[in-house]
Amino acid sequence: MRRLQWCKPLVLGIMLMAGQVLFAQELKDDKGYKEQLASIESKLKSGDLANALQSIEETLEKYPNGAEVYYAKSLLYAQARNFDVALPAAEEAVKISPENILYNNHLLELYKSKGDFASAVELLDEFIKKQPNNPQVYREKIMMQHAGKKSEDALKTYEETKAKFGETDTLDVLKAEILMDMDRPREANEVLQQWRKKKSPIRQVYSSLSYILMDEKKPKDALNVLEEGLSTTKDDLLYLDMADANMAMKKGSQAFENIKKAFQSDAVTFIDKHRVMMNLVNNNKDFTKDQLQDLANTLVLKHPRMPDSHMFKGDILWMRGDLDQAKSLYLTTVSMNPQHVDAWRKLINVELAQNKLDEAIVDGKEALSHNPGNVIITYFVGVAYMMKKDTNNARLFLERALDQSGNENDFVKSMIYGGLGDLYHEIKMESASEVAYDEAIKLDSNNVTVMNNAAYYLSLQKKDLEKAAEYAKKANEMEPNSGTFQDTYAWVLFQQGKYQEALVWIEKAIKNSEPSGVLFDHYGDILIKLGKTKEALKQWEKAMTFSEGSALDKEKLKQKISEKKYIE
Repeated sequence: MRRLQWCKPLVLGIMLMAGQVLFAQELKDDKGYKEQLASIESKLKSGDLANALQSIEETLEKYPNGAEVYYAKSLLYAQARNFDVALPAAEEAVKISPENILYNNHLLELYKSKGDFASAVELLDEFIKKQPNNPQVYREKIMMQHAGKKSEDALKTYEETKAKFGETDTLDVLKAEILMDMDRPREANEVLQQWRKKKSPIRQVYSSLSYILMDEKKPKDALNVLEEGLSTTKDDLLYLDMADANMAMKKGSQAFENIKKAFQSDAVTFIDKHRVMMNLVNNNKDFTKDQLQDLANTLVLKHPRMPDSHMFKGDILWMRGDLDQAKSLYLTTVSMNPQHVDAWRKLINVELAQNKLDEAIVDGKEALSHNPGNVIITYFVGVAYMMKKDTNNARLFLERALDQSGNENDFVKSMIYGGLGDLYHEIKMESASEVAYDEAIKLDSNNVTVMNNAAYYLSLQKKDLEKAAEYAKKANEMEPNSGTFQDTYAWVLFQQGKYQEALVWIEKAIKNSEPSGVLFDHYGDILIKLGKTKEALKQWEKAMTFSEGSALDKEKLKQKISEKKYIE
């Protein structure tokens, strides 16, 4: 579905402003309540989110009808993307103060973020009853109906709104957006062109026209429309659309300059910059790491009090291999907002990558103190313990993560089962390990790491080798340049007695991997089975030079070299 231009994204900032919100009627003259609100506001302004949250909970215990406090709580948890807490808090705020536009709008945004468009429409219908002459509410209803795949209903509401309030460019932009999503671009173009001729002062007229032209593979014409729109509206958000047009014309440097101008603009909200940065961090194929760093630095400079600014900068530093600086930025993020699960997750991942296992465990437990029962964090603490060879604590946390994972998606559940498969193998619970691996693959057939590990451990047991071969083959098909996966497949083939095929795959593995004792040991084993004794000895001797600190059995390797034969 095409992005609706008038659909506001979820607000990520903290907007509690004592004296500027509508007090719950029974509390408007309560001095103690006003003092509590002022205290919360002060903590939020100073960035002391942890103590602000504590004050919010204490205030709600004393003033359970404090709509403003529920609103502040919801905003805090929404910023941390903890919608399970944010949504009921927002609903409570609206329940207490049903005519408060600010609260209703925030609840609406939460419904949008959750994709619950039916609830959004219900909320808007209730608000229309209270404010039947507010055209913005009708426009929101049109958007929610369309987002909920009720486009014909949306067009009916459009006609009703037009009849009630008259023809406007904002309303017609909505109609055009709906028509475009319904694959009726010609009609959409006709609607918008009349407002272009009138030099409409709103950005969406030009932005939507550019989308039509982009769909028609006319990026140069789209860029001309956007430049015209920028001149007419002075709306810097158009720079982001111009970036899209320039990218379509393979003009990456101009696209980058467009994005940078948008990031430098005070008129472009953090929300829109956040959307762009999120996409660049996760899907960038067009810009250099230096360019991404430039954008991240700009984001921190323009929005220093937004935790995600610092997280994004950390993400870019991690991409660049600067783990220490990335860690510092993630620590800044969680100090600003201890409920920021994504930042905690990234912090712990960096510590795992640095093999700072004790730090990962300490930070993981602190994260859980602020986010009790969080499945992802619990899982990573378990992984840290497993890497530390503390199998008792690893089992405790991984099984706890599984017990708490009922509401998680299949990807997360697969990840947990995969970790348990590794752990159960480590503690010699082979049957449980196999069940865990099978469950992981059943939940996520693209979990190549689990497929590889399951295949390798089955090969070590000389058990279900056909299944092991199937897993190993698929893992290599999905990730064809992994030396680790290639080694696994080679070893499965070896156990099947397919030595010539095994040779092909072990040589691929050596080509695509850092030198290791296990690799050279496997290479030697395969060569000896093919009657290439001299070459096998050479590889075993190489393996010996890399044996320190590896999982190799040095005594067995010495015996192979001494007796010039394969030893089980």
